[in-house]
Amino acid sequence: MARETLSFSLEQALVRRVLARAADQGVDLSELLGVYCADWVGEWGKRVGAHRIAAGETLWAIARRYYGDGAKFSVLAAFNGITDPTALEIGQIILIPEPPEPEPLAEGESPYLYGLHDRGGEQLMEQAGRPGWVLVSDDIGCETDDASSEAYDDLTARGFGVIVRINNGYTPGGSIPHSSRYADFAVRCSRYVAGSSGCHIWVIGNEPNLAIERPGGPLNGEIITPQMYADCFRQCAERIHAQPGHENDQVVTAAIGPWNTQTTYASNPRGDWVQYFADVLTELQGIADGISLHTYGRSANPDDITSEECMRPPFENRRALFRSYMDFMEAVPETMRHLPAYLTETDQNVPWEDANRAWVQRSYQEIAEWNASADHQKIRCMVLYRWKQKDIWSIDGKNQVVTDLKHAMARNYRWDLVQGDA
Repeated sequence: MARETLSFSLEQALVRRVLARAADQGVDLSELLGVYCADWVGEWGKRVGAHRIAAGETLWAIARRYYGDGAKFSVLAAFNGITDPTALEIGQIILIPEPPEPEPLAEGESPYLYGLHDRGGEQLMEQAGRPGWVLVSDDIGCETDDASSEAYDDLTARGFGVIVRINNGYTPGGSIPHSSRYADFAVRCSRYVAGSSGCHIWVIGNEPNLAIERPGGPLNGEIITPQMYADCFRQCAERIHAQPGHENDQVVTAAIGPWNTQTTYASNPRGDWVQYFADVLTELQGIADGISLHTYGRSANPDDITSEECMRPPFENRRALFRSYMDFMEAVPETMRHLPAYLTETDQNVPWEDANRAWVQRSYQEIAEWNASADHQKIRCMVLYRWKQKDIWSIDGKNQVVTDLKHAMARNYRWDLVQGDA
C-alpha cells in the first residue's frame, strides 16, 4: 500500500518525552503512531461515494448537499487532497467519505453495478461480496391458456438483483408477437408473472428495431414501429400491474439496438436508433416503470470505451463506440429521468477472447463515472453478455475475462452511493 507522510506539531516538552519514550521502548515511532491513528479513525471513511463537479459548483455547496453543512467542505478538501477549494474543474470526481445512507432496496434489487446475463456465473459476484444482478431471458409465447412460470427466489434470497426479459420467442417467432396477438401476449405475460416468484422487474421484448426480432423473421416479418411496440407494452404493463401482489412491479421498456437502421417509418426515414428509442419513450410516458438499454464496444481495445468518436454521415451526431449509451440517456424525456435505467447487455461486439485487457474494468469505471454526476439519471447495472456457452460471446471458461471482472468488482462500484476505492 502506498505511504504518505503526515506532519503535525507538538509542544517542545511533549516532543522530547515522546522521542525519549520511543527510544526507551525500542519502538519505531512512525509505526506506533500509525497504529494509534488507525485505531482512532476506525471504520470511518471506508464507505465512500463520488460526485462529478458540474459548472458553478463549490465544495461548500457539495458539503451542504451531502452533509447538510457547507462548513464541512474542509472534510472534502482533506479527503481529496485539495489545497485550493476554489480551483475545481468541471468533470472532476470528488470522493465523498461517509455519505448519507441510501434508502433500503426492495428484495430482488441490488446496489451494485455488476451483472451477468444468464444464470451460472452469479457465484463470482457472491464470492467477491458483490451480489449484483442476474438477467434471465425467457421466451414464453402468447398462448393464453399457458400458465407455466419460473422461480427466482434462490437468487433474491442470496441478495442478487433479478431482471427477467420476457420474449414472445426468438426468430422467426418475434421478440413480441404479431400485432394481432398483442392482447394474447399481455395475458400470457400476466400469467407468467403471477406464477413466477422472486422477481419484480420485467423487460418486455428485446431490440424491436432489429429485423431479426420481427414476428415472422427478418425477411417477411411484421415491422415493429415505436407506436406498435408501445401498444404491446401498454397492454402487457396493464395486465401485469392488475395481478395481485404485482401492482408495484417494474415493467421496463425493451433496449433498442444501437447503430441499427433496419426499421424506418414516416417520421424516421433513416432508421435512426436513438430517435426510435425516444419515440418509444414518448409514447410510454407515465406508463413505463423503467428503461433498458444496450451498449457495446466495437473491439477489445479498452481505450475505445472513453472515445467520443462519432459515426459517419448522415449519423455524425451519434457516438460510434461504447459511449453510444450516452446518446440514449441524453434522449430520455425529462418526465422519465427519475426512472431506473438498466444497462442489460454489454460486450465487445466481437467474441470474448480469453485475455485480460482491463476492458471489463474500464467499462464499469465508465458507468460509475457517469453515475457520479448529480445531473445524470442513474444506471443501476451493467450486465455483461453473456455467461452461458451458447454463442460467441460466452464468458464461461474464459478465465482471463473472469479475472478482469474480479478486478472490476474489487472497486466496489455501487449505483446507490456511486462508491469506489477510498
